[in-house]
Amino acid sequence: MLNKLNHIIPDLLLKPRFRFYRHLSMQITIALITINNLSQDSNISVGDRLWIWLLAWAILDAIVYVNACLLVPRMLLTGNIKRYFISISAILFLMVSCNVFFYFYFGNVAALTAELIFTVIYSFSNICLMVAGITALCLFKNGVENKLRIEELQNATMEVELANLKNQINPHFLFNMLNNANILAGEDTDKSSRLLGKLNSLLKYQINDSSKKSVSLRDDIDFLNDYLELEKTRRGKFNYTVKKEGDCDVQIPPLLFIPFVENAVKHNPESGSYVNLSFHIAKSRLHFECENPQPQLFHPKKTGGIGLSNVKRRLNLLFGVDYNLIQCDEKEKYTVRMEFKI
Repeated sequence: MLNKLNHIIPDLLLKPRFRFYRHLSMQITIALITINNLSQDSNISVGDRLWIWLLAWAILDAIVYVNACLLVPRMLLTGNIKRYFISISAILFLMVSCNVFFYFYFGNVAALTAELIFTVIYSFSNICLMVAGITALCLFKNGVENKLRIEELQNATMEVELANLKNQINPHFLFNMLNNANILAGEDTDKSSRLLGKLNSLLKYQINDSSKKSVSLRDDIDFLNDYLELEKTRRGKFNYTVKKEGDCDVQIPPLLFIPFVENAVKHNPESGSYVNLSFHIAKSRLHFECENPQPQLFHPKKTGGIGLSNVKRRLNLLFGVDYNLIQCDEKEKYTVRMEFKI
């Protein structure tokens, strides 16, 4: 029961399909808070009291939505607490001034009376409680949303790590590398030693560094270099290039590029095979490109796969809409272009 309730509350707060009910509940609450304007001074006509109620409703409605949609996300949640309280205080003062004006305008009141002062204080207290409640609800909603995002990001990271541990460095790949090293040991000791060294570096990064939240771009590129060098040793007729422009010591999430590189290696033709990688860092953005040739019998690739789908999911969680991912499936070559903020 408790577990079910834990799912219902985030759904009510965050799911788009409940947006109408959230706004409807808000309007009903505001209407109930301001309805006391209908039972004000009997000297004010019923029609004028109705206008006062509608105007009070509109003003409180504006305060609530300005607070929830503008002040809380742009000031309070970004750490500008002082600026937030100054802004909300100014808005509340303006609301009180409008409330007093309505009574003077509709009731022809010549001076402040005890009843008017009590009414203004009562209305002001209700509105302060309403604003405080909305602010608390926004903070709670933001906390729930961040918790869900963190949990989903952790799950996505775990899935991509497990997928890479299972698929990218699989027993067949390791068997080929070790077999090649064994053959080279009797022919070229230095080359065999270099191969085992790269395999050691690749496995160390795969098992240890990939579990971190962020790694150096330089380390990730070194990992890709080791992977491609091992593939070159195994395949023989295989070439690759890795171009770097800009500061490669920036921090990035690990294992974002290897699914594209692995995909490029997997779909290379038997002859004339290559993989060209490019990393360009400029204006706090990283531009990545991976290119490989198409087989002679061109068949458009099926999009998807656990590696690529996990990368897209992680990009959505990490960068929201602030990234670009383009896959160009042409007749002679296949290119992936990715760009995101660093």
